[in-house]
Amino acid sequence: MDINSTPINEDLLAKYLLGEATVPESEQVERWAKSAPENLKQLTDFKTILEKSKLHTDSGINEQDALARLNLRLEREAKTKIWGYKTFLPWVAVLAIVFTAGLFAYKNLVANKIEVASSATTLTQVLPDGSTVILNKQSALSFVGGFFNKTRQVKLRGEAFFKVSANKAKPFIIDVNQVRVTVVGTTFNIKSSNKQTVVIVESGVVKVNNQQDSVRLTAGEKVEVTQNQTKLFKRESQGKLYNYYYTGELICNGTPLGELVPVLNEKFKANIIIVNPAIKTLPISTTFKNEKLNEILDVVAQTLKINVEYGQGIIKLK
Repeated sequence: MDINSTPINEDLLAKYLLGEATVPESEQVERWAKSAPENLKQLTDFKTILEKSKLHTDSGINEQDALARLNLRLEREAKTKIWGYKTFLPWVAVLAIVFTAGLFAYKNLVANKIEVASSATTLTQVLPDGSTVILNKQSALSFVGGFFNKTRQVKLRGEAFFKVSANKAKPFIIDVNQVRVTVVGTTFNIKSSNKQTVVIVESGVVKVNNQQDSVRLTAGEKVEVTQNQTKLFKRESQGKLYNYYYTGELICNGTPLGELVPVLNEKFKANIIIVNPAIKTLPISTTFKNEKLNEILDVVAQTLKINVEYGQGIIKLK
């Protein structure tokens, strides 16, 4: 039989620890203790309890009385542990509830509020609801969401591209200037200045409204809203000039020259003016990626058959 699996008699352990065991019995206990770490631990625990109980070897001591006192001590310690567990466990449950409630409150009251701002470079930020926003330079945004709010509320200054995580129960609402943009899950760009707000939709449906009117935009549509404008008009967006600040590309698809020039001025910090108003509506279809400003203007001039005049701090298109 495997000695590891053979239980040792508690009477024999007590006799061994009290020095009352015979030589064969002592050898049996020692072999048993060496056979497994748990056996040695049991013997050590018995020895500790025995020492605390002050059961010393004495010629007048009764072996059975000693064993009885040892068992009584073991029973008392077992009951103390059980009582301790019974007393401790309710507090563990209370602490778990408090911790869970605190974590829930933190996630929905604190962690669901965020404010970000970009400086000389663009900034990509994942919002607490899983949406992603790419801020253009010198732009700022604040977000408030969470379980206790019926909407995901955003305030924007400057320009940003949004990839909104779908959640029909909590509309994503952006307030910028005097314009409100409401979505559920979609991708779109908003560019604002002191006088104008431009919303361009890349995918999904977006509702845009001011105090006087509202429009619904779908993919490829845009609306330009000025201060105190009474009627909103949507129109088709020609190309993808709006996303140059995070893609690095200028995608023109029948884009009027009058729309390309402001973007070139912004991208290259240039001062390009269209001298001849008649050429503002000339369309251009091409993609610029890593070209320098003069290279882009060369392509524009050749394509539209116009002249480019470079002066001191100004570029004229004729």
